[in-house]
Amino acid sequence: MNINSPAASVTRHESILVRLQEDFDLLPNALARIAKYILENPEKVLHQSVAELGEFAGSGEASILRLCRQIGFSGFRDFKLALAAEIGRPGLHSVGPEQPDQVLQALHDSMVQNLAIAHTNAEPETLAKVAVALAASRRIDLYGAGMSGVTAELLAYRLLRVGLTAVAFRSSNMAHEVANGLGPGCVAIGFSISGLSADTVQFLKTARSAGAITVAVTNRSRSPLSETADLNLQASSLHDLPIGAMLTPLVGKIFVIESLMLALGKAMEQAAEK
Repeated sequence: MNINSPAASVTRHESILVRLQEDFDLLPNALARIAKYILENPEKVLHQSVAELGEFAGSGEASILRLCRQIGFSGFRDFKLALAAEIGRPGLHSVGPEQPDQVLQALHDSMVQNLAIAHTNAEPETLAKVAVALAASRRIDLYGAGMSGVTAELLAYRLLRVGLTAVAFRSSNMAHEVANGLGPGCVAIGFSISGLSADTVQFLKTARSAGAITVAVTNRSRSPLSETADLNLQASSLHDLPIGAMLTPLVGKIFVIESLMLALGKAMEQAAEK
């Protein structure tokens, strides 16, 4: 769908957050960074000015106004009023006592779909290549911010359990500093749901410049992060953004981690036979 077409405008009955999710992969990077921040922090956006949103999203004020107009609003104030009404809409982020079964079923369906998408996106050949690199590595650095950082720590834990040297960083400054010490025989893995996190992109760039093999784990098939990586693992779709701090996106990431560990087990067995 052309995001600039009149038909693409948000109606008063359409969810702003759903619309941002649907158009995410069609947006230029500057606008996608804003959409990502709004999707992950809708409540915070309500209390921010245009300048503050631009600072946190890493984009200019002109880009924010452009995004607001592209999704059908005259300006940022109009957009915030509609977002406030959406967030405060009964049933949007809460479970009503009259329909717990339906809500739980919807949650179940969402997690099952998440898992199915991750399965569809899994590429055995790519998993095998990453596994071979990990099995032969002398050091593995992992980095992610927010929920992606949690995922990075989960993979680091699994790698440590099989005897590999792996460490996950939640501090971007620390990750960038130690990435300079990487080199041939090392692997750097960056986690970013959108593939737009500037700190994660920089982490992989630094690691790649040092000679390490770089791996991106993201929901976006084409992004600055995927372009920086030697190998890419796509977890789920962009509809899997963590709105309202929900943990359902972890389902797809855990599938990627366990799929990678299965491939790693095979790679380590083959290496031992040699």
